Amino acid sequence: MARTYSRNIPGSRVPILFIDLQGSEVLPQAAESMGKLAVRTNGEEWTTLMQRGLQKDTLYYTACSDLDAFVRLQEAKRVGSACRIGVNLPERLRHLVDEFICQEVTMLLAAEREEDDWRKHFMRATQFQTYIDPVFQPQVVERYRRMNQLQEEPPEQQLELDVHKARGTLSEAEIRILEKILEGKSNRKIAEECFLAVATVNNHVSHLTKKMQANDRTHTIKRAIEENWVEFIT
Repeated sequence: MARTYSRNIPGSRVPILFIDLQGSEVLPQAAESMGKLAVRTNGEEWTTLMQRGLQKDTLYYTACSDLDAFVRLQEAKRVGSACRIGVNLPERLRHLVDEFICQEVTMLLAAEREEDDWRKHFMRATQFQTYIDPVFQPQVVERYRRMNQLQEEPPEQQLELDVHKARGTLSEAEIRILEKILEGKSNRKIAEECFLAVATVNNHVSHLTKKMQANDRTHTIKRAIEENWVEFIT
């Protein structure tokens, strides 16, 4: 969950913006232990800092709510200052992990850790380009797995009507309506696409349903498949 970010390479002294959703005082202590200047800011100061530019070897931190956090992240992205962005995230807000990652947060720490333990993880996080606290890593891995499963699902099959077979039972108008039903279109959508009144489409659906000895739209599709009028395509 992390990529090496050595302190000896250019860029390791870049300023850090840290949003504290727990409201603790551990951040200035952690900065001091690393020889960095810690600057506490409020909302207005945050915007001013973004505009003036940030100093190297400095940790700028702010305590705020989760809603304000996203506002300040957007401000940081808008100004585009060269910096690293971290979040001190309490357990009650762990559902926001994915959103913070999408907002280009590169340091995500669990707020409930004991102070000494928290400082160790903070110092470790500064040595990597991206660091997600092990507390949150299972959640991130599970999200990745879900995304991967969705990508590997086979393409959805579509139903294509064999018009020649359907002509023995249905009129041309009813065939057009049935094709739209197989595409999953509602009666209103069919009316829009075929330039017909909804009442007209309703009548066509009712007639073709009776002709196919079906009870409803879903049964109509089933009957079309049973009559071998339908081909499955991907």
